[in-house]
Amino acid sequence: MDTRAFRRLMRRRWRSILAGTIIVGVLTLIVDLLQPPVYQASATLLVNQNRGMTAPSYESVLMSQQLTRTYAELLKKRPLYEGVIASLNLETTPERLMRNVRVSTIRDTQLIVVSVRDRSPQRAAEIANELVRLLREQDRQLLAGAYAGGERGLSVVEPAWPDPVPFSPKIARDVLLGVIFGLLGMFGIAVVREYIDETVKTSDDAARLTNAPVLGVIRGASGAAQRSFAIDDHTPEAYRMLAVHLRTVLHDQRASTLIVTSAEPLEDARTVAAYLAAVSARIGQRVILVDGDLRQPMLHSFFDLAGVPGLKEALECAQSLPVYRYLRPTSFAHLMLLPGGEPTANPMILLDSSRLHDIVAELHQHAELVIMVGPALLAFADTLLLAKTADAALLVVRAESTGAAATVAARAMLDRASIRMAGVVLTGAVDEPLASWSGDPADIGSPVTRQRLGLGTGGKHALRGVAPPTSSTSSRASDA
Repeated sequence: MDTRAFRRLMRRRWRSILAGTIIVGVLTLIVDLLQPPVYQASATLLVNQNRGMTAPSYESVLMSQQLTRTYAELLKKRPLYEGVIASLNLETTPERLMRNVRVSTIRDTQLIVVSVRDRSPQRAAEIANELVRLLREQDRQLLAGAYAGGERGLSVVEPAWPDPVPFSPKIARDVLLGVIFGLLGMFGIAVVREYIDETVKTSDDAARLTNAPVLGVIRGASGAAQRSFAIDDHTPEAYRMLAVHLRTVLHDQRASTLIVTSAEPLEDARTVAAYLAAVSARIGQRVILVDGDLRQPMLHSFFDLAGVPGLKEALECAQSLPVYRYLRPTSFAHLMLLPGGEPTANPMILLDSSRLHDIVAELHQHAELVIMVGPALLAFADTLLLAKTADAALLVVRAESTGAAATVAARAMLDRASIRMAGVVLTGAVDEPLASWSGDPADIGSPVTRQRLGLGTGGKHALRGVAPPTSSTSSRASDA
């Protein structure tokens, strides 16, 4: 995973990673607080080898180690625990008591450590000391009986004493480990989710999936823009660059009618179309913006204009009134709006008529550029009917939202309908440059710049290594 992918992962998933880590840490804290404290007391024994030996030998050392392990095993036998229970009047069984006792030997020594865990520090120390006492008493009986093998015994190096500090739970340690493992676990889950996520994430993805140039990258673009729609000195530079790039591409393709759409339902298409029309008008073009989404016409709300009458009424008009009667002047010079009109549930009958072609042709008498907005390609067939009257299509894709399969399907749908694709606009991007190519936007149409950028001479590709479009698209471009 490169740095760019890591930043994108953290930007998308940091909330879930942080929330998961906090939840694991809090759960660990709750579990520790609900657990009763357990105390541990330890006693240390020294195994005394035959005191009559003057010089240690290999055999004596080996015997000492074997003897140490023997005593350690004796400390694990049931009779000792039965004696401890009887001596201390404990309300437990030998098996349960044995589970709370740990016997260990210290490597390369003759020391044995007996550790007892209990909910009472005083009782833990008493059990440990009683185990040692009973073992020493048993050892003296063995030395006096048939198992006597010399002069040896057990010495208490350190008796057990009550430790007021609980052995467990260790709240600080457990919470820290819970946070660490929670962080690692949530990061792993985030990586897996990112790996199986099949949405468009970068401009490279958009160009590869659509086989078309990425004309602009918008680092915002959402439906909220209609509540604060304005073109001024604070307008994102990306929209100005998009307008210049698109103007160059449309000029190369001799196109004057553009349809803006998306693969899946996306408010960004309206936002991009509105800003693109306003910026194009501001740089001197006469523009008409057409709301072709007759199911949910909303473009008029961007400009605070009335939505009725509009395109629907113009298509229904039996007298074929001049289309300029339905146009609305906006607050931007050189920009007119043809609203959608009254919403209708079945606009296909209206759009699939010669009247739509007549209206678009008449609009060109009043504008140099006509920008139409259609609904999502994969949701309704309306856009394809609108696109039949357009010279080119502009596909809006939202980063980390639009599916890769949907993007490919949208491009294939445009190709099957022989609709030329001007390019793609990527919205909602954060770690992307504002433009899909570098250099002076005014020089994009020059042969030298196209050769350097790998665009060729036809003006159809803005990314190096992008293959030509399908034959249907190429034939439409040549016919134009």
